[in-house]
Amino acid sequence: MKKYIHLIAFKTEKQKIAMLCALGILSAFAMAPYYIVPFLCVGLSVLFHQINHATKCWRAGLYAAAFGFGFGTTSMAWLGNALMIDNGSVAWAIPFCLLGMGLLFSIFYALPTLLASLYVTGWRRFLAFAAWFVVFEWIRSWIFTGFPWNLIGSCWGNILPILQTTSIIGIYGLSFITILVCSSGAFLPKWKPILIAGCSIIVITLFGAWRLYDATDDKVWGISLRLVQPNIAQTLKWDPNAADENYSKILRLSRENNEKITHVIWPEAAVHFLIDQDESERLRMMGAVRQGGTLITGGLRGANPQRRQLANSIFVLDDLADIKGYYDKSHLVPFGEYIPFRDIIPLDKIVPIGGDLQKGNGLKTMYIPKAPPASPLVCYEAIFSSQVIRRDKRPSWMINVSNDAWYGLSAGPYQHFDMARLRAIEEGLPMVRAANNGISAIIDGYGRIVASLDLGETGVVDGPLPKALPATVYAKTGPYPILLLSLIIIVFCIKRRK
Repeated sequence: MKKYIHLIAFKTEKQKIAMLCALGILSAFAMAPYYIVPFLCVGLSVLFHQINHATKCWRAGLYAAAFGFGFGTTSMAWLGNALMIDNGSVAWAIPFCLLGMGLLFSIFYALPTLLASLYVTGWRRFLAFAAWFVVFEWIRSWIFTGFPWNLIGSCWGNILPILQTTSIIGIYGLSFITILVCSSGAFLPKWKPILIAGCSIIVITLFGAWRLYDATDDKVWGISLRLVQPNIAQTLKWDPNAADENYSKILRLSRENNEKITHVIWPEAAVHFLIDQDESERLRMMGAVRQGGTLITGGLRGANPQRRQLANSIFVLDDLADIKGYYDKSHLVPFGEYIPFRDIIPLDKIVPIGGDLQKGNGLKTMYIPKAPPASPLVCYEAIFSSQVIRRDKRPSWMINVSNDAWYGLSAGPYQHFDMARLRAIEEGLPMVRAANNGISAIIDGYGRIVASLDLGETGVVDGPLPKALPATVYAKTGPYPILLLSLIIIVFCIKRRK
């Protein structure tokens, strides 16, 4: 076995870097919708083998950067679809977008590797590598507004028992375990690390199976939800000639066989007008609900008429077309909804609405007529672990409206859905997700899909509202215990190389 391990000891640095970049590309297929976790095990094992035998810290960092670059460009390649929407007018930016994603991931792979490489080789470096990696995944979730997409722990997105661990340690804790497990092959031909890794996966799977076995199917009495998935192509979304047809399609889907529906939910930016300023259109919207019903929809709001500034919002309307509440998106997408450093960067944002969108005031627990209070989340606000609800006013469910039609039938919407599902498990709260082209779903607090409609399909998702679970351990503590544990491991492993 030992001779096969040494096959990864390439003759030149260029060969090592090229192969690690290729393994990063391969490892990207561990993410949704493929979930080929063995690829990640091979990739991380080879990466750590090279890191552990690097003679210089900067070389170890370079190896990790190559791996991260391949992983980032491949796992985020679907972003290029958004740049092809407007007749390909910004297609020139695709190489820069992919290069930017590759550089982002390469930095956040290289920095923890550099720091871990300050320690002695072997198991100390192994633990330090995992600990520093988790710390930098957390940093990536908030620095420069944050982008915690495709955290390593997300590779288990199709194995619900393993995901139950996030109710205690969150996605960052699952990433820590994943790094240790998937890197253990670096110690071959020693089998003890691999045996420990295998036992770890078995233990957390058994915990998850026990938690799901004990799970209930309680529903909120008297509530019947309908999520509308109109599946409108992004090329037609803001086309004035298609506006009325799009609108009519959403209304038709909403009112078909809706005798028992109490709450109808439309996706992000579902209509082409300003909901708060067009009363006649609001009255027309009431065709979507029966008497006494409630409509929850994404839409644009005239947030600052003097500056002609709009907000990307969620509205709650009763059957008399009165706005009972609204929420403005507070975590805007750079270059999509606003241009950072606009005075310096001579670009316009991708969303075809003049000017930057106005940022909201933060998370909100919203009153919903004839339903428990909810936490509204617009689009990718659902990807931020421990940043999806107000702790002082805990809601009973989360509403996520999104428009993933920008990315077509690609891996992006599947990855987006997985992250929303993880938030449900972490918080112990149902996640109700209405997306223009999918994936729309009702998800309970265990992450179980109650009802859903797949990507690229047109239709509705009808189902009950699951009851909220008691606040999970992670809901109470957030990521801080796993970060503290990581820092303890880092301090424990400190020992200068001789």
